[in-house]
Amino acid sequence: MGTTGAGQRAAPAQNDFEVNTMAKTMDSLRIKIEKREPMSKSGVKSLRKEGWLPASMSSRGEDSLSFSIKQDELNRSLAQNGRMAVFKLALGRKTYNAMLREVQYAPVTRECLHVTFQRIALDEVTKADVAIRPLGREDITHRQLEFLQHLDTLPVTGLPGDIPNYIELEVSHMEAGDNLTVGDAALPKGITTDLEPDRVIFTVSHPRTQEEPAEEAAETAGVEAAAAEAPEAKE
Repeated sequence: MGTTGAGQRAAPAQNDFEVNTMAKTMDSLRIKIEKREPMSKSGVKSLRKEGWLPASMSSRGEDSLSFSIKQDELNRSLAQNGRMAVFKLALGRKTYNAMLREVQYAPVTRECLHVTFQRIALDEVTKADVAIRPLGREDITHRQLEFLQHLDTLPVTGLPGDIPNYIELEVSHMEAGDNLTVGDAALPKGITTDLEPDRVIFTVSHPRTQEEPAEEAAETAGVEAAAAEAPEAKE
């Protein structure tokens, strides 16, 4: 383990990266889309008011495809299958396997403005940034220790169907002075990361007390007072 610090306890053997087992169905993954021609800002605004989102899909070696997608259908599919699912985008008689790559939001209202998909092949590896979720964080804060998460996502590579929606990492065993790195946990079968094994994901420390700044200020004041009372050197 990469956790370090006095009085540390070894993490339970089962506390490796755990993958969520969210059920996916073909019906919920299939979303109808409509081809979209270039539109003015007012046209895009009207599109959103009607419940559609402007979207695009990039394909390796091909031009990007612009289309519209029903926002409620996308939200429903995301809620059931997760962000890392392989969606079936149906345009007429053609269906594209695609993964969601980016969602753009308005900075103030947080209104969804645009979604970007990446067309993928089910038998070819792809890359994705998977969210990291700490398990047992409340056990650490209950002991009045400070918990810090340095990485929110982990870049991984694998077949589209093997990439998890998120990675859960057990942290309840961590003590003050411990850190948990990428190399501390086993990734799901078929999933790899090119991130350095010593990259820190979580750290735990004692909270900084209120007395520490006061003590430092008192020491500084004492030094300054002593210097003021010292007699001036004669030339």
